[in-house]
Amino acid sequence: MDTQPHLKSPLTQSPINDPSSLSDTSTSIAAKETLTHAYHHGPLLSQDDYIQLVDLPLSNIDPNYPKLLLIISSVMALIIITLLSGFQLIAKPLPLIIASLVLVFAMLLAAVIIKLIHLKANKIAYGLFKHEIVLREGLFWVSTTALPYTRLQHVNLSQGPLERKYNLVTLKCFSAGSGLAEIDLPGLNADLAEHLRQHLLTQAAANHLLPVSEEDIIQPTSSDIETDNISIHPPQQDNHNG
Repeated sequence: MDTQPHLKSPLTQSPINDPSSLSDTSTSIAAKETLTHAYHHGPLLSQDDYIQLVDLPLSNIDPNYPKLLLIISSVMALIIITLLSGFQLIAKPLPLIIASLVLVFAMLLAAVIIKLIHLKANKIAYGLFKHEIVLREGLFWVSTTALPYTRLQHVNLSQGPLERKYNLVTLKCFSAGSGLAEIDLPGLNADLAEHLRQHLLTQAAANHLLPVSEEDIIQPTSSDIETDNISIHPPQQDNHNG
């Protein structure tokens, strides 16, 4: 009887110890351990632990500001409609019926725009908190902006002629490295706005000022102090015997 040679199954073959593969595996394990010990995320927060911006107690602006915008927009709409009516009466580019319909449509459109401007102004709210100032604005698309005091560079107050009549100012907060205002808060009472400006500048200065401990102060040593001994000799006169 012929005996066939016994073939080893690939599953029963002894593993080959490759030094390069072992070194790569140990390197990857060490890298993973380094990343694991480098930073800890901490426990996962649930949604109940989140701070919702909609729950922030924000303050409304001065009620005279929506009234001011209502007056300005109404006057502008009246001027535009008057110009359109005068152009129709003088030039008569359209028939009377079509011109009347266009005029009615323009008046309705102006009324809707004026109402939206008034509602949008009433939605402006702000709040000063321990670490930042928050501004919320918008009617259909609401935006909430939070500017930390650590990024606050300077605060500006501006006032137009119509705002001066109602004692209103606009507060603008600029951040470091930005040419545009991060916070543009209109419709503030002038006295309140000045109070807010001083408060914001004080908070910004307090957050930018780092405390200095005694360990941070470098005391001079004896080797750092160099003393130059300068000797001053009176000028000597040369006596030449002629």
